[in-house]
Amino acid sequence: MKLGQPSKPQWRSSQELKNKFNPLAIKLNRLLILEYAWDQLVGNKGRFWVLKAVKQGTLYVEVKASVAKNELTARKQGLIRELNKHFQTPWIKRIEII
Repeated sequence: MKLGQPSKPQWRSSQELKNKFNPLAIKLNRLLILEYAWDQLVGNKGRFWVLKAVKQGTLYVEVKASVAKNELTARKQGLIRELNKHFQTPWIKRIEII
């Protein structure tokens, strides 16, 4: 700090820091957790099932083969249930195939 300049604000607790960045941090953390959980759940099928977006509880998945589309359609509810286990409150309500 140079002479005459105001000091930078210091956070006195983790709660102050959390309150400052909470909305963005929550969204980012949820997306990172979702991506990790998706990769773990789908394994090799990740080559055919690509996450594209999440909007208002709907997970949009691009499917690259018709056989993979049929399998994803059959596994939707199970995937939703397994993905929501990773969050404090259920977040994913449906999966849309694009």
